Amino acid sequence: MSLVESLLDRYGVVTRDIALAAGVPGGLTTLYPVLKAMEDAGDLARGMFVEGMGPAQFAQRETVEALRAFAQPADASAPVSLVALPADDPACLFGAGISWSDVAWGAAGDAPAVDSAVVAARPSRREGAMVVIADGVPVLWAAPRLKSLLAFSGDEKLLEAAVAALVASVRAALKREGASAARRKIVVEHFNGRDVLATPAASWLQGAGLVRLPDGFRLYASPF
Repeated sequence: MSLVESLLDRYGVVTRDIALAAGVPGGLTTLYPVLKAMEDAGDLARGMFVEGMGPAQFAQRETVEALRAFAQPADASAPVSLVALPADDPACLFGAGISWSDVAWGAAGDAPAVDSAVVAARPSRREGAMVVIADGVPVLWAAPRLKSLLAFSGDEKLLEAAVAALVASVRAALKREGASAARRKIVVEHFNGRDVLATPAASWLQGAGLVRLPDGFRLYASPF
């Protein structure tokens, strides 16, 4: 039961994919007797709470109520809540329990593709990658060291805010690392498989404080 409670605390909803992502031997089959007993006792509810996570989903009732609140129509006047996370963070389920959204290739404008391999790239949970989430929806993915960015939205204002949130998060992480981080070379070279200098992302990155170079935009980290 302690393992199930740990998964519920970490992910909120336990499904087949979550059990596999968490490395549970035997996956959901191993957990099912405990989940069923907790459901029978009224401690858990079973249903389809999150789209795309399969038919067998278990969650505590307060979690279900919270999900229902998120499902209500958003207040258009309310500011968007942005958070930047490591793509392999347990709190980020994209690429694990939830599929990545389609890349909004048109967000790069008319800039020509620089390399077929880059254009074909897809977001992943690789170590060092980052993702910016807006109200529970992925907006922007960044490769390790920000070398390449992929947009999941064509909303330029939202992407500009996502770039600012991403840069702020990376700056904070570098500051925590101390003086050694100041020597690290972090250059954004591509946006949606295009030369970033020829895309709308150029102005967003410059506005976030990155310095324009011949091959992209460099983030300089202050050691202080």
